[in-house]
Amino acid sequence: MLRWLLLVALVAAAKRSPPPQQHQESVIEEVTAKQLDRVLQDKGYVAVFWYTRSCTTCDKVLEELEQIDDDTDSFGVDFVKINDKRLAKQYGINKFPALTYFREKQPIIYEGDLMDEENVLDFLTSLEAMDLPDRIEEVNAKILEKIVQETDFVAVLFYKPECKKCSKVLLELENIDDEADQLGIGFVKINDENLAEEYNLGPLPSLVYYRHQIPIIYSGDLTKEEDVLEWLVQHKSTGDEDDVIEDVTLKTLGTLISSVDHLAVLFYDHEEEESLQILDELENIDDDCDKYGIQFVKIDDPAAADEYGLDSLPSVVYFEKGIPNVYDGDLEEEEELLNWLVEQLEKDEIEDVTDEMLDKLIAESKFLAVLFYDDKDRKSQKVLNELENIDDECDKLGIVFVKIDNADEAKEYGIEKIPSLVYFETGIPTLYEGNLEDEDKVLKWFEHQLKNDEIEDVTDEMLDILLQKKQFVAVLFYDKDQKKSQKVLAELENIDDECDQNNIVFVKIDNDDEAKEYGIDVIPSLVFFEKKIPHLYEGDLTKEEELLGWLIHQKKHSEIPDITDEMMDLLIESQKYLAVLFYDKDDKQDIRVLNELENIDDDLEREGIVIVRIDNDAEAKEFGIDHLPTLIYFEDKIPSLYEGDLMNEEEVLAWLIEQKNSATIEEVTDEILEDLINEHEYVVVYFTGNCDEGDKCDDILNQLENIDDELDETGIIFVTTEDLVLAKKHNIKTFPKLVFFRNKEPLVYQGDIEDEDEVLAWLTDEDTLEIPDRIEEVNIKMLDKILAENEYVVVYFYKEGDKRSQKILQELENIDDDCEDKDIDFVKISDEGIAKEYDLPSLPSVVFYRNRFRDIYSGDIMNEDAILQWVLNLKESAPEVIENVDRKTLQVLINDIEHLAVLFYADNCPECDEVLEELETIDDDTDRHGIQFVKSRDARLASEIGIFSFPALVYYETGVPIMYDGQLSDVNEVLDWMMDQKNDESIEGIDRQTLFKYIESKEFLAVVFYKEEDPDSPRVLRHIELIDDEAAEYGIKIVKMKDRLMAKKYGYRNPPGVTYFRKGKPINYDGDIDDEEELLDWLTEPENMELTDHIERVNRKMFEKIRQRSDYVAVFLYSADCKQCPRVLSEVEHIDDEADAAGINFVKIDDKSLAKEYGVFALPAILFFKTGSREPVIYAGDLYDEQQILQWLMTQKDPSGDIIEAAEGSELITMIDNEEALAVYFWNKTLCEICSEEAEQQKGRKSSKKQRSKGENTGGDAQENSNHDSDECDQCSNILEELENIDDDCERHGIKFVKTNDLRIAEQYGATDFPLLMYFENGVGGVFEGDLEEEEEVLQWLIQQRTEDRIELITRVMLERMVEDTQYLAVYFYKQNCHICEQILEELEQIDDECDVYGIQLVRIIDPQLAKRYSIKTFPALVYFRNGNPLLFEGDLQNEQSVLEWLIDDDNRELADEIEAVNERMLTRLLSESPFLAVFFYDEDCPECDDILENLEQIDGEADLFGIDFVKICSAKAAAEQGLHTLPALMYFRKKKPMVYDGDLTQADRVLDWLTSQDVFEIKNEIEEVNKKMLEKLLEENEFVTVFFYEINSLESNIIMEKLENIDSETDNFDITFVKMADARYARKWGVTNLPAIVYFRRRFPSIYRGDLHSEKDVLEWLRKNRYRQPELNIFMYALLAIGIAFVIYTAFLLQCFKTPTTQAAYLVSNMKI
Repeated sequence: MLRWLLLVALVAAAKRSPPPQQHQESVIEEVTAKQLDRVLQDKGYVAVFWYTRSCTTCDKVLEELEQIDDDTDSFGVDFVKINDKRLAKQYGINKFPALTYFREKQPIIYEGDLMDEENVLDFLTSLEAMDLPDRIEEVNAKILEKIVQETDFVAVLFYKPECKKCSKVLLELENIDDEADQLGIGFVKINDENLAEEYNLGPLPSLVYYRHQIPIIYSGDLTKEEDVLEWLVQHKSTGDEDDVIEDVTLKTLGTLISSVDHLAVLFYDHEEEESLQILDELENIDDDCDKYGIQFVKIDDPAAADEYGLDSLPSVVYFEKGIPNVYDGDLEEEEELLNWLVEQLEKDEIEDVTDEMLDKLIAESKFLAVLFYDDKDRKSQKVLNELENIDDECDKLGIVFVKIDNADEAKEYGIEKIPSLVYFETGIPTLYEGNLEDEDKVLKWFEHQLKNDEIEDVTDEMLDILLQKKQFVAVLFYDKDQKKSQKVLAELENIDDECDQNNIVFVKIDNDDEAKEYGIDVIPSLVFFEKKIPHLYEGDLTKEEELLGWLIHQKKHSEIPDITDEMMDLLIESQKYLAVLFYDKDDKQDIRVLNELENIDDDLEREGIVIVRIDNDAEAKEFGIDHLPTLIYFEDKIPSLYEGDLMNEEEVLAWLIEQKNSATIEEVTDEILEDLINEHEYVVVYFTGNCDEGDKCDDILNQLENIDDELDETGIIFVTTEDLVLAKKHNIKTFPKLVFFRNKEPLVYQGDIEDEDEVLAWLTDEDTLEIPDRIEEVNIKMLDKILAENEYVVVYFYKEGDKRSQKILQELENIDDDCEDKDIDFVKISDEGIAKEYDLPSLPSVVFYRNRFRDIYSGDIMNEDAILQWVLNLKESAPEVIENVDRKTLQVLINDIEHLAVLFYADNCPECDEVLEELETIDDDTDRHGIQFVKSRDARLASEIGIFSFPALVYYETGVPIMYDGQLSDVNEVLDWMMDQKNDESIEGIDRQTLFKYIESKEFLAVVFYKEEDPDSPRVLRHIELIDDEAAEYGIKIVKMKDRLMAKKYGYRNPPGVTYFRKGKPINYDGDIDDEEELLDWLTEPENMELTDHIERVNRKMFEKIRQRSDYVAVFLYSADCKQCPRVLSEVEHIDDEADAAGINFVKIDDKSLAKEYGVFALPAILFFKTGSREPVIYAGDLYDEQQILQWLMTQKDPSGDIIEAAEGSELITMIDNEEALAVYFWNKTLCEICSEEAEQQKGRKSSKKQRSKGENTGGDAQENSNHDSDECDQCSNILEELENIDDDCERHGIKFVKTNDLRIAEQYGATDFPLLMYFENGVGGVFEGDLEEEEEVLQWLIQQRTEDRIELITRVMLERMVEDTQYLAVYFYKQNCHICEQILEELEQIDDECDVYGIQLVRIIDPQLAKRYSIKTFPALVYFRNGNPLLFEGDLQNEQSVLEWLIDDDNRELADEIEAVNERMLTRLLSESPFLAVFFYDEDCPECDDILENLEQIDGEADLFGIDFVKICSAKAAAEQGLHTLPALMYFRKKKPMVYDGDLTQADRVLDWLTSQDVFEIKNEIEEVNKKMLEKLLEENEFVTVFFYEINSLESNIIMEKLENIDSETDNFDITFVKMADARYARKWGVTNLPAIVYFRRRFPSIYRGDLHSEKDVLEWLRKNRYRQPELNIFMYALLAIGIAFVIYTAFLLQCFKTPTTQAAYLVSNMKI
């Protein structure tokens, strides 16, 4: 209670605490791309405001946001701004201004109103914004206070980063973070020990749950995340003060259904009175539901109702463990509903579901039984009553049992007979064909389905559903009455499990019609579907192994599938891009063609083109194919014939890609042509007749290709054919001839066929397109063309196949001619998606367009006379002054109109109305000047260009937007501004001569190459014109040029493009040419303006840009009239490259006024600018000593020096063994010193060379020699300098970086070639394989090694060491440049973590010679070393799961006479998985442990025989977790229950006796499981033993076992040991043939119980009687013994008495002789 009060008091105190004082001036800091990257690396929460120069809204938004800068700081959120469009695009920002919030480097874009700074602040500090998937968000005390105040339900985990228990808890709780979020419970973590102490939370971690700001502390186990989630949900509903049913979202509902066992949901509509009335009634039983453990929620979401198939609202659905049941009673009777809900808790019946619920259950349940029934059918009711009896048993088997009364849903699965039962296993259906009224048989069938993994039988409808949902499906078409089918099926059942393991769904179907649909004539047949594309198996179906290999091969490797004609028809319908090879599989040439085309199958798949093959002459003839092989390409069902060389696969590939990516005139046959004419509205056919290449007809065809794209754009299909049958049918006798089919009506072209422009004009002419007395059907492309070219158009939008639409169309045909008389075009369109495309409220609709501006008819659409009058009135009426446009029209206008002004306005905006009234006075003026003026209420389009407040004016020139930032009420100013925008043409056009002149004379020249005839060129040029003036401020001249040859010379074969000349040296722009700001940033980028070997001259504007973009800038200030400046400059030029390599940007500037601003009055001078410092540092040393200047610059950049620490000897060995992350650079110091000397000599030669005159050319040979030397030096000495640039970055990521030239240590780790970089984690190393001179690549590799658990690359020496030191070591041998090796390596990376858990170290090595030592002949290979003993893996390395199973298999891990060592993670796993586990805990400082281990290893094998896993662990921490503080110690875990051995550990036999003794073995109230060895021991040690022999996964066994558990304690009282055993073979030894069974052993003599096993009382009585028969047994035994003794005495007496005298005399004589 005290802790609770303290928590409340502290939260209240936090609320009362005064806010921190604000700074006087709040300014959002400007950053560069590099600075932003550093901020994101260092800070957890960063808000980034993206803006651009030309954005007028950005300044206004920034002004608002700066008001919350201090607030964000107080919440621990850093706020920065940046002007960098290229970087913005990388983060998905395409419109400005924009705001991105980075949480732990994860970005989220703000979608709200940026002008509302309070909303922005709320977004940045809200729990929703901080939410990261599957991660609990970190908060500080300030943010926590805000979240607790604003959020009703918050769970807060107090933790410490260095606490391992905290880390474990955090890992578990992150599994429920998303579920908590969906339930409306915020989940955060905080690392604030002071706050935890104030709250008196005790040891951490600790979980505090705030409900309406009132805290509760969780006292359970935080590692059990499911319990935590359940506790949070329970306390959420009980925390409500009012009796109110909680409202939830659809996402939250899904989480509740999966996590709450008993859930009632009210689906309602808040706008309906009935719903609200019922809601009021049901609120009365909310608390009662809580008492019964039923959570009650409500949802107002039509989508949720649709998802669960609820047609009427309100409705209540009860979910029990995710299974829904719809309430069909009176919702106004709340008590009746409550009783029903309680009844559902108590009674277990088959739940009724809707079709949508069923779909969800099929998708989510592993085992599902569905009864399709009819509630009004007597038989259905009878069946239902019987099946209710086995519902509980189904629950125990894990089968969800539901019922559905829906005939349509049954038909979907091909079920015609009701009732019917379908069993779904992982979504695969199987139909029950037995007697549904015999529930026992049904239950046994269910058990059979669970035990035996048979190939499921499906209907044709079920098959269609499977093909939709599953990627890989194998289908056996068979006849269950056919012997061959039965034989094949029996064989194929053997590979069903293997198919499951390879994610291949295997089903069978007995349906001749379905087989015929796929063209299958021979039964049985097998078809493999990959992404719905069929592959027909042609091998022997009785050879199941061959078939399995084929299926796996088809899945892994892409081959051209062989199909039937029916399959082809299905593919043409379903695939957008399809290539079909017609061939003859018996023809060798055809097979060669097929083999060639197999080479391009993968390429076609990447292009999205499906290729198949078909061997069917009849189908080929249907397409008019008279010779094989032939290839036909289908695009949107339109075929095209390939006429090239099919043996040239590259040519085929290029042709197919060209067909897909460009519009060409397709060649077709007569048969194909006839189908096209029947299926499409507009088809143009070029009949060539017999036409060879080079003939006139062929030349005409080439000319007509030029207009194919234009015809495609208007929706006209253009094809050509040499076939003559169809031509003759239409009386075409002379060739070539062009015929236009309009809705099947032919029209022959009579003009000049060689003039393609005339042909195009004729085809797109209105008179040509029009068919008399009919409203023409058009497609979308044709409609766009008609709207663009005609002033008045009426369009009838309708849905094809809709009866009402057809009826309306008949009426509208009556007014078509009237419209034509008034020059109004009337067309109709029914394309799919047309309503969405044209933003229509509903279909059918009649729309009138005037110059693309539309009006939608709202009257009676069946009254054609009213429609005609409406159309004529609109035509005659005057249009609005400034036309209002919809989104579709506005987008068209922006694309089509060169000069367009758009006023964006909003409803209920008084200012908008005033401005609009003013602007309408200049509408005529804008028309006169060729500017179209429109208005739009499209706020979404406005926001895309950065407009958030209205009204706003945007001027579009060739689609490029420019925002007006003046006063909209000043119409004269607005008109002048528009005119300025229209007449602004500032880019100079040049010819070749001027270009060469400018290249020589201009320091910075940007040339825009363009094509004059390209329609996009005006738009591109307009974009660049917007930055022309600003570029000039940087000294950059921008010009344009339309010379194609010059464009080609500079790399632009297909302009437009921009080439940038810096002092004559060109580079090409590779960014977005339509983004003028990105282009300007690129032109003014310091790296692009910079040229090597001399210091760049800049102006003031360029200098400011460089200062902004660079962390370190050195500037040489000089003037033209300074005599010593040139001499000093020549010296300083020598260190430019070195400064650049160190990250210092060196420039020069001739600007005395700038020098004076920085306090420099004597020139020359050198200034150094550093990021974050306002004032520069002035160099005061010798300006003629370039080395001194360079040293000074380096010192200014990093006073501490950025040098990699050197280490060697034992110090380095200790680092390697102990550091968690260590990078070691091995280098040869001697070699590098030689290189350094050469570098100095080279520098001297370079210096002397620069002092020579420019015209001297005699030093060529010397230069070559020096270059050679410098290359040698660059290879070894400069790498260290490069790596020192990333030393700080490594430190930030927790990686220690050292260098060494200790060759002895290098040799220990196999380093022989220098330089070399290795990464070590706790002594385990990996070698860097990349380019050491690329420091960024090195850094990324090191970070990857640090953050990801990768398979390390090792050397031979390291491997030899690891084989000796590592108990379990898996080594992956592979070769360089081996594609399959790299692919397998990627797969093995996925099991590296799992190997770690099992204590297996997984490494890789490239060493073919060493591989031979282990008998490795092919690569890749895997060798498993167990204490140095190698074992070669012979399975499939591409299946990483099988590799893992092999590695952790007990037979492979087993070490002879040695107890297996484990780590902490593996021990945790063993504790959860192993029922019997003995663990020996020890530490390294234990002297007697070795002797104890040696003794214990003698009994390891014996323990295994008893089913006891024996392991050892060297970890005091693991021992402490189990309460062991004195080591060594032995702990035995039996079913996770620990027992400590307190005897002498050196006595191995006693340890074994203890482990297998009955005291340790026995668990109260539970019948213990034993194996053969343990049972033998029990029989030896105990007089009375009872054994229950049972079957695993047997329902009957489980039921009997539960009952026998009840008498376990009673048998203990009789001194009878009661155990159980699941071993049928061992049971037979004692005469038991049927399981389950009970055998009673009395001194090893067995007795089998013959009574009712279900009656535990009878069993107990039988055991009691057997136990206490001992006295009777003893008397009987004594009697037998007495009789036996009497018999022996009597026999001896008789023998003695009846001896003959002779015998006696002989005996006496013999004695006398002796």
